[in-house]
Amino acid sequence: MGFKTVQTNFSAGEVGSLMNMRTDTGAYANGAKKLRNVALLNQGGIARRCGTTYLATLGAQTRLIPFEFAFDEQYIFAFSNTTLKVYNLSGTLLTTLTSCPWTTAMLFELTYSQIADVMIVCHPDMVTQKITRTGASSFTRAAFAFDQAANGADTYQPFYKFAASTITLSSSASAVGSTTLTTSAAYFTANHVGLRLKWYGSEIEITGYTNSTTATGTIKKQLEGILDVDPFKTSDGSTLIEVTHVAHGLSTGATLVFSGCTSVGGITAVQLNGSRTITVIDDDHYTFTAGGSASGSLDGGGPHVVFSGTNVPTRNWQEQSFSTLRGYPTAVTFHEGRLWFGGTDSQPDALWASKIYQFFNFDIGEGLDNESIQVTIGSNDISSVRHIVSNRNLQIFTATSEFYVPRINDTTITPSNITISRQTPYGSSKIAPTPFDGATIYVQSSLKAIREFTYNSAEEAYASPTLSILAEHLITSPQDMAVNYGTTKRGEQYLLLINSTGTIAQFTSSRAEKIAGWTLWTTEGGGSPKFESACTLGDSTFVAVKRGASYFLEKFADDDLTTPLDCAISYTSGSAQTVWTVNSIFAGKEIDVISGNYYLGRYTVNGSNQITLNTAVTSITVGYSFTVEIQTMPVEITDRSGSYNGKPKRISRVLMDLNETLSVSIQGNRLIIRQVNDDFSLQPTPVTGKREFFLLGYSRDASVTITQSEPLPLRLNGLVMEVSV
Repeated sequence: MGFKTVQTNFSAGEVGSLMNMRTDTGAYANGAKKLRNVALLNQGGIARRCGTTYLATLGAQTRLIPFEFAFDEQYIFAFSNTTLKVYNLSGTLLTTLTSCPWTTAMLFELTYSQIADVMIVCHPDMVTQKITRTGASSFTRAAFAFDQAANGADTYQPFYKFAASTITLSSSASAVGSTTLTTSAAYFTANHVGLRLKWYGSEIEITGYTNSTTATGTIKKQLEGILDVDPFKTSDGSTLIEVTHVAHGLSTGATLVFSGCTSVGGITAVQLNGSRTITVIDDDHYTFTAGGSASGSLDGGGPHVVFSGTNVPTRNWQEQSFSTLRGYPTAVTFHEGRLWFGGTDSQPDALWASKIYQFFNFDIGEGLDNESIQVTIGSNDISSVRHIVSNRNLQIFTATSEFYVPRINDTTITPSNITISRQTPYGSSKIAPTPFDGATIYVQSSLKAIREFTYNSAEEAYASPTLSILAEHLITSPQDMAVNYGTTKRGEQYLLLINSTGTIAQFTSSRAEKIAGWTLWTTEGGGSPKFESACTLGDSTFVAVKRGASYFLEKFADDDLTTPLDCAISYTSGSAQTVWTVNSIFAGKEIDVISGNYYLGRYTVNGSNQITLNTAVTSITVGYSFTVEIQTMPVEITDRSGSYNGKPKRISRVLMDLNETLSVSIQGNRLIIRQVNDDFSLQPTPVTGKREFFLLGYSRDASVTITQSEPLPLRLNGLVMEVSV
């Protein structure tokens, strides 16, 4: 009995073996058992993947990061151990920055964000770095520095009270200059030297460590604090003034000097200002005796009551948030005119944002709309921030959950209106999420699932559906990710996920065409080759590849017809020749050689970096071929008697619809491109149209395996299979 079954597209990509019995799903009908080194096309077919062109030798394990200053000024940043190499898009090395603070172990944990000619690079164990483009081919690197007041008294950086709320700090002096600092309990370590503390609004730089409760420092600005508006309360006929001073940390008998007071309850400013000895009521209130009696019971004192003192303990003091002692930001982005940082080792769930369009100024000031934002996520668990993404909203990816910052009534985010909303509970890995096809793609912290953080306008909330459920077997501890949105020769948008095994799990998505599928890319040549990293600039995708003991910078071709080899280099000659000298990177290696539409074979490069061809030609492209394998799902046949699943069956005839194809084999049967009456002096013409193949053999899980014997273009639109049971 004979049947026909048609595979019109491969839009579901490669699906795992756990789908072998899901013949009821569209993924079974539109998927494949294997799709290796091919890419899905928007029209539903598949093609041999683009090859790569050799650009440069990197020298060490490298992570690639894009830097785009302008459309015509784009750069590849190649980060390696303590080094940054900057290349242009042609692979020309422009500059090398050495003595950088990152190590090989940090490379794939670095986070970054760029605006104009500046890139900020973060890692929790490294001083935040600023890389600046200073010319068309020149760059500098420096530690990130916060803005300072002109006199150096104030550093506009975040501060935080790391000490317990009960620990007080006192200073032996209040004027600018040297002082001895004392805490009420153990706090200081030798690592505090060089850091700044803030006593109310005044900064003190620690210059020396004595013991856990004592340190020396330099007061940068007169130590004084400002009380809340109208902090004094009078009682009719009494000289006693009650002062509201929240979390003061003072003790009875302490002496404060007040200034800036205004009259209240009949007591004049002169009778309030000056040195006063206090009596503590509670943690937020104390009293002192004024120079006169009140004529009424009133609240007052004015909007700017200033106090100061020597050896006055206070609980209102803080330490700078970012330091070697406390850690540095893990995440960074630019969003709505602010530079945002997220998460340190000591403040894992914190967010900091600069003043608007003052990217190095994190002064909270009076909390005005344009001033710095400093908040914590406030989840029921400690959500360690790993990434911040500027997309539809400000999106926050932590080790345990995903959050976003809503825009209230479409207004900009300010210190007074910021809210952080938890959305999904999966957690993100250390691989930087990236916008793709209307969502933000991220790798779940388990490293086994790829999810998209996508907004549902009907529910006014984000969801995180998985993209990899059908192809989990292709995801192997990924370490890097890049997106290509299409080229001038190819409309497909690709997500490239670099696995730690050196393979690429490649995802194609087109919501309009309902295409969402995975394939697996590998590379060959040079001994245990591995894809290490990827980045995209404009419509070009670059990869760092390890081949043997060497690391190379390579570029994916713009389409699948241009370069069918990896690490390819092209050569031309004015006359036809058989002996060709090739790049020394191929020394001693076996390489594949193409000339136009001809595959000339595989040759070993001799000690003089030469190959000798069997045919004289005027141009060649050399590189490494890669194995293409396409295997359909087992054919599913059903009639009135039911399913034939598991019964012996034979695929007797296959009709393939090809497009611009020069090499294809099915079950080992090669497509014959040339005919005996062809003019062999001319290049072979790629096949476009339907071609049939006849097969033998029965199987309970009958399927078709498509391969290539030559590294030449292959495009398959679909196929028809005639099945005998």
